[in-house]
Amino acid sequence: MNASSGERLALSPVAIPQCAFEDAFGIVAKAGFGGIGLRYNLLEDYLDRGHSLVEVKNLLRRFDLTFTEGGFLAEWQFHGGVPLVCGRKRQGGPEEASEVLMKRLQIFLQRCAELGCVNITAAAALHETGDLAKAAADFAALCEIARPYGLRICLEFIGSAPQVRDVKTASQLVEAANQPNGGLVVDTFFVHQGGTRRTDLAVVPIDRILNVQLADAKPGPREKLNMLEDRLFPGEGVAHVQDVVSLLYQRGYAGWWTVELFNPEYRTLPAQEVADKAFRTAMALLQNARKDMQPS
Repeated sequence: MNASSGERLALSPVAIPQCAFEDAFGIVAKAGFGGIGLRYNLLEDYLDRGHSLVEVKNLLRRFDLTFTEGGFLAEWQFHGGVPLVCGRKRQGGPEEASEVLMKRLQIFLQRCAELGCVNITAAAALHETGDLAKAAADFAALCEIARPYGLRICLEFIGSAPQVRDVKTASQLVEAANQPNGGLVVDTFFVHQGGTRRTDLAVVPIDRILNVQLADAKPGPREKLNMLEDRLFPGEGVAHVQDVVSLLYQRGYAGWWTVELFNPEYRTLPAQEVADKAFRTAMALLQNARKDMQPS
C-alpha cells in the first residue's frame, strides 16, 4: 500500500540530511510518500549552487511529489509578525533590521508560492514571553503578509516553549488572530513534550488544523527532551502517537501527515532505509486509525 491509496503521507527532508537536496525527491518517492517537506535553507543552498526553481519544479513532476510544508519561520512573536526565516534566535545587527527581514520574508513567500507549497510553518517563541494578545496580533500580521501569495500560516506550538507549548494555548491564539489563512500544525512529539491533553485536542476546530507532523519520543522526563535529537520513528517511542492520529482521523482531518525526524543516530543509516521505515511506521498508524473506525 502507498500514499496514493488515499493517505496523504509526506516526509520532511530533515529526516534524511545525509543526502543532497536533489536526491531526497527520488528517495522519498521510492519509499511511497506522496509529499515532501520544503526546508528553505536547503533550497537556498541548492539555488546558490547554480540551480533554479524550474529545476525544483521538474523534480516534483518527475517524482510526482507535492511540497506539503515550508519551513520555517521563527521569532515573529512579539516582533510585529516579522520573522526570521530559518533562524532560531535573533542575534541583533543590521541584517535583522525590519526592512531586511521583510525583504527576505517576501522572497521566501514568493518562492513557496511558485513551488506550490501552501502551508508555512511558524514556530512559537522559544526565548521570549509577553502578552499573548500581542502574540495573536503578530500572528494576524504574519497571516496578512502571506495572504496575497495564497499561502497559509501554520502556528506550531513547541513543547519546550515558555508560553505556547500546547494545543489549547496555540488554538486560542489562532482564534484570537481570526485570520482565514491562519491555523495550526500539530506535531505529535510536541503533543507529548508539552503535555497537550486529549480533551483539548478533541475540541480544536478541525478546519484549523492545517498540517500534522509525526514523530515519537525517547523515554525520559519530558522537560529534558531535545526536539532536535530525541525523536523516534512514529510508534516506536513513549508518546501516544497512535491516539493522536486516531483522534484526528476520526474527526475528519484530511490534510497531510508529514513525518519529521531529528535523530543523529538515523543520519548514520542509508537515507533510503530511513525513508522506507518512516513510511512503514506512519502507514501503520493510519491503517490502525482506519480499523478503529470500522464497526466491530
